[in-house]
Amino acid sequence: FKNGAVLLNFARGELVDSEAMKTHLDNNDGKYISDFPDDLLWNNANSVILPHLGASTAEAEDAAASMAADTIREFLESGTIRNSVNFPATSLPNRPENSIRLAVVTLNKPGMLAHISEAFANNDLNILQQINQSRGDVAYNVVDVDTSGHNVVDFKTVQEKITMLDGVLSSRVIYGVPGTGYAKNVGGDYFV
Repeated sequence: FKNGAVLLNFARGELVDSEAMKTHLDNNDGKYISDFPDDLLWNNANSVILPHLGASTAEAEDAAASMAADTIREFLESGTIRNSVNFPATSLPNRPENSIRLAVVTLNKPGMLAHISEAFANNDLNILQQINQSRGDVAYNVVDVDTSGHNVVDFKTVQEKITMLDGVLSSRVIYGVPGTGYAKNVGGDYFV
């Protein structure tokens, strides 16, 4: 190595002769920058050791699979969206007692949230909490509605009315068994 030489190693630690690198760092003004430290170079004053991301390691793949499973479970159980590449991140606190949750996917255009709220109001259903997030052409709405004085038929009726609104892509009543309650407007027909 030349005096003052800087070696960047982000490929593999074993590509570097650690003994030779330590000698160089101890006797010259060079630097070693790597995310693959070994015992000889870890604490050297001229080493800059960075965290190794390890995106393709078995541990990283296990962590990614676990995160994906947790993300899907959260979506099915509560309508929460995290780490999505095509939907906005959306999270509403836990559903209050005596309520149901409705998740509605719409085109991201003016008036959609007003139409959804109006459908609940027209059926004497009170919104307890809601969130609306958008990403590109898609908006995602999560609404918790008071169940007091209402039955399942009332909610299925309002779900159908909301699903059939122009600009609504799909809806899902979230209750009981995760993954049930899905509905979609398919060419003007209500599909459940």
